[in-house]
Amino acid sequence: MTFTGDERAQSVQVGAVLLFGVLIIAFSSYQAFAVPEQNREVEFNHNQQVQTQLQDLRNAIVSVPGQPSQQAVSVQLGTRYPSRLVATNPGPPSGLLYTDGTTNESQNLTVRNAEAINPETADYWDGTAPRHYNTGAIAYKPEYNVYGEAPETVYEHSVVYNQFREGNITLSEQAMVDGRDITLVALNGSMSRSASDSVTVDVRPTSQSSRTVRVTNATETSNVSVSFLSRLPAEEWRVLLEDEIDPNPGNKSNDRYIANVIEAEGPGSLYNVTVVFERGATYRLKMAKAGVGTRVASESDAYLTTVGSENVTVAKGDDEEIVLEVRDAYNNPVSDVEVNGSVDGSNTGSLTTDTESSDSDGRVRFVYETSQSTATGTATVQFSLDEINGSFDGESPEDVSVPVTVTEANPGSGGGSGNTGLIYNEDAIALNSNGNTDGGVDGGVQFSVTNELGEEITITTVAIDPVNDDIIRLSDTFSNDRDPAPQENEVYIQADTNGYTDFGGGTDVPRTVDVDSDGSLNGPNPVLSDTSTATFHLFEFIQDTLFGSSEIDMTGESVTITVTYELSSGGTDSKMFTVTPGGANTNAQPNADFMITSNGGESNGKWDFDASQSSPQGDIVAYEWDLDGDGIFDDANGQTLEKRRVSSGTKVALRVVDSEGNADTVRKEVP
Repeated sequence: MTFTGDERAQSVQVGAVLLFGVLIIAFSSYQAFAVPEQNREVEFNHNQQVQTQLQDLRNAIVSVPGQPSQQAVSVQLGTRYPSRLVATNPGPPSGLLYTDGTTNESQNLTVRNAEAINPETADYWDGTAPRHYNTGAIAYKPEYNVYGEAPETVYEHSVVYNQFREGNITLSEQAMVDGRDITLVALNGSMSRSASDSVTVDVRPTSQSSRTVRVTNATETSNVSVSFLSRLPAEEWRVLLEDEIDPNPGNKSNDRYIANVIEAEGPGSLYNVTVVFERGATYRLKMAKAGVGTRVASESDAYLTTVGSENVTVAKGDDEEIVLEVRDAYNNPVSDVEVNGSVDGSNTGSLTTDTESSDSDGRVRFVYETSQSTATGTATVQFSLDEINGSFDGESPEDVSVPVTVTEANPGSGGGSGNTGLIYNEDAIALNSNGNTDGGVDGGVQFSVTNELGEEITITTVAIDPVNDDIIRLSDTFSNDRDPAPQENEVYIQADTNGYTDFGGGTDVPRTVDVDSDGSLNGPNPVLSDTSTATFHLFEFIQDTLFGSSEIDMTGESVTITVTYELSSGGTDSKMFTVTPGGANTNAQPNADFMITSNGGESNGKWDFDASQSSPQGDIVAYEWDLDGDGIFDDANGQTLEKRRVSSGTKVALRVVDSEGNADTVRKEVP
């Protein structure tokens, strides 16, 4: 046998070389085409994730007005590619998260022609001086390896949007304008983070509260307006604000109050956008300041204003509390600020202290006291953030003057109701759910109050506490498939803006009803303008009997009502009174009164309450106490209470009940 001329080994070698070449080409194709496409998908998915996280960051910023605590939002700046056995990946992509204009004082949000309804607040919001607030944007700029057409995602002025080369796509709605509500949150601080990992952005409320300031146009020819710099042109802001722009400016019935959105040239690539509001409307202006990163500037006091104490009346021998509030430029409270006070003139009463410091709510409380020898008439009490001297100017933002009218001593007030404030009109009647026409049990109660506070108020809660302990529920006789109406819901309040609460199957009483959030069916919080009257409908009261429960005739039955309301100038107050449909059971009404004392420094924050000065002593059968200020008299019973721990500033109430079931209430604030 011979192998001369045998060429079989060459074919094996050629096949191996060809197979190797095919593998090289396949690997090269995988590396060149498949790997980039897979990495592009990873980068695209990451970009979608970042857009969601920027919306979370936006939500944290726009919620600052009602959020007193810091919020942390995590943003994943970069991503990682999947591990590969044979192919290689480029370096991990990263991204840049940065603020833009938030420390540049020339980049502002500006409010013009806004004059406050409250005269003292109008010393600052006078409608003539534009109010400027530094703010800007926070943006994410990706640095991907493959996904080259990825957008830059931007937050500014409550909106998140993607900025492409060809245009913009919004990812969220605007939260600046909602009817007559204008909410402005300025963004302050400096941040620039570039990484492949996640970073945590801390949103710090530098100036915040839930209060609003009621403003309107300063003159008949001016418009309240808000101007700001934006990367979006006015045309795109018109789209965002479409539901708020009035197609027929001046039409107040459609709840649209934007007259126009205009544009002017801004610095660089920014547009100067102005939102112009209609004339003749009152707007609720809410402002806040959010800080991110470093170089966040703190806010100091800007002005002093009254809180429900614009006009004070006090009888000779009595005293009256005057409440003021220290606010910053965003209308939010500033604590630990010293306020000075003095009474102008002689024989006009005095303040118990000349200096007070603002509390955590920015409030300062002075007590104006008189004696039997104090002259009647009107005195002026002066308050200032500065020393009170010859330069005092009651029209400056730092100074406040409060007129106090001293009257002759009251012979008795039957519980302390005055002729200013939220006044109960002594008009309670008992009705049934059908308007008292079918002979049914008059289990409902209707009464009215008049706003004599000198400004618009918004009613938020109503505490309902029947004197008769057998009254256990409040339940209307109609199902919720009917339109809300007086006498067809457990609580219905007719005011300038009506409010209602329906609990479906009713609710136990006593109870504090949050008008716009309790129950299964709610309307808005009722709004009551100055000097207007609100009518309350409570339907119907149910009693507990030996044979179960049934409606009770409310004629002669007393119910203590506590109405809590927000003042248009800011702050919250309440009014307590007792309604008795059909009048009292006898001509003699009890008179509630009590003293608050402590054992000085040894009291350890505990107080004694003594109601022995209530009258007539021999006919009072119950002394009921509300120690936490919620309007419900279930905290204690008895003529005297000893060593009760109650926080300073709490409005403690006493209700006395006589043998005929008649009741009277009185409230006093713990020092």
